[in-house]
Amino acid sequence: MKKSKFISPIPLEERKRAFDVKHRQLERRRQELEARIKQEETEARREAQTAEAKRRAKKFAKKLAYDTKYIYVAGGHFKNEALGFCTVFNLGRSTKVRTTRLVKYDDSDKLLYLDIIQRKDRDMSKRAKVFVYIHGGGWIGGAPATREAFTSKVAEAGYFVASLWYGDGPRYSHPKMIENVYKAFAWLKAHAEDYNIDTDEIFVGGESAGGHLSAMAGAISSNPQYRAGFDLDERARDQRIAGLVLNCGVYDLEKAVSTGFKNIGIYTQSYCGGTSVAELDEKTRKEISPIYWVTEDFPPTYAISAENDKLAVLTFDLVKKLYDLGVYVEHYHGEGKWAVHAFAVSQGFEISREAMRGTVNFLRNRCDMLSAQEKK
Repeated sequence: MKKSKFISPIPLEERKRAFDVKHRQLERRRQELEARIKQEETEARREAQTAEAKRRAKKFAKKLAYDTKYIYVAGGHFKNEALGFCTVFNLGRSTKVRTTRLVKYDDSDKLLYLDIIQRKDRDMSKRAKVFVYIHGGGWIGGAPATREAFTSKVAEAGYFVASLWYGDGPRYSHPKMIENVYKAFAWLKAHAEDYNIDTDEIFVGGESAGGHLSAMAGAISSNPQYRAGFDLDERARDQRIAGLVLNCGVYDLEKAVSTGFKNIGIYTQSYCGGTSVAELDEKTRKEISPIYWVTEDFPPTYAISAENDKLAVLTFDLVKKLYDLGVYVEHYHGEGKWAVHAFAVSQGFEISREAMRGTVNFLRNRCDMLSAQEKK
């Protein structure tokens, strides 16, 4: 049985006209949508460009604000260093030592240097213990020559002192400073025979920013997990540290920012290459603060703090952690009107000399312990 063909009751021409009308309607709708999409894309690009321009402007403004404040603070810091050099910084400097200045310790960066200080009457046939000093200065200033009251007294006590210039921020930002410290360690190891020094285990110390880097070195030496995060000179990567002398150091940079210490924001920002601590990612915020990496293997420590120092709480935090972990620690807390930030740098005051006596006794006791261990 044949199927009948369907025949539309609407004539073909009429159907075509209806189709063309609908087609034009759909095409107009498509064109309208296309125009709307292009308009929205143009507006989105304009908004993105505006947002990018605002972001760049904000970034520029922040950098300008940082640069302006840095110049102001660094200028004031330079004047204070110069004034301190001429007055209190080198008060009480020992006359029993000789100094070799501006010894380059990194062939790839001729700006980096160390000063060597040792007794004039040193018996060169005996191997000397090494004390590496890392100066403070808010990570933007300071120099070995302005810390010789302290370093010369340590040298007078019989130690081979290497006082480092490790670079200023923001040019030498984290982690360059501590990596430069390890380059100095490597140089000392490479020249151990030349100076007849014992670099198997060295002492490290410093004040303020130098205390921070000293504690960082202590954590690196005793915590493999922390050490793995740095690009250290292979010759010194596993350098052992016999003891630390930490004078009013900064061990938690995030907490330091909230202490009210003058210019601490610009100091820490300079250490971080111009980025404020609050803007760092969590990993970096933790990495820049050695207190987070202290373990029971942290080196024995002589910690100095001051009554009139807004950063003193950071030393108390560190000492408490060392006590809790069972790490050997001696704590000297200076009191009185001269107990200011990093007071032990100068040796012109009794409180400073008392801190120095504690330092020397700590170093000698540690040396005696090391000698006893070697004889076993």
